[in-house]
Amino acid sequence: MRVRAVLAYLVVALLIVGLGVVGGLYYQHVRAGEQRDADREAALASARQVVLDLVEIDPKTVEQTVQRLRDSATGAFQPELAQQADAIKQVVSQSQVSSHGSVVEAALSSSDGDNAVALAAVQATVTNAAAPQGEQRQYRFRVSLQRANAKWLVSNLEFVA
Repeated sequence: MRVRAVLAYLVVALLIVGLGVVGGLYYQHVRAGEQRDADREAALASARQVVLDLVEIDPKTVEQTVQRLRDSATGAFQPELAQQADAIKQVVSQSQVSSHGSVVEAALSSSDGDNAVALAAVQATVTNAAAPQGEQRQYRFRVSLQRANAKWLVSNLEFVA
């Protein structure tokens, strides 16, 4: 009788420990999924901001806009943007280019932890010396992102057809 009681307590203790282990593993799995979702949202938010910076440009704020773009760049895109920064500022200022737009749609096409690729559709109204009344334009971008120091930075940016 005593052996049966000890065995019953042992079985109950093992069940409790087993349930605790399963519960802990499930909690870790849920937390990992929440972290992946948060990472994907952060990458997408960074991509949206960069393409918005590209279409929200004005001669009065071109310096700040280009600096924001440079601050969000990494990898091969960083020196490419640095090389083109002065030309962008010059064209915007000389031609009095003003663009105001919005991100119509954006989504991640892939994500693997420290790298992500986003696609974004953007609408903008562009005015300049040649078109002072403004022209509607639509753009589509592919934005490659890389996580660096807990921040998502653009490693490549392409116009897509």
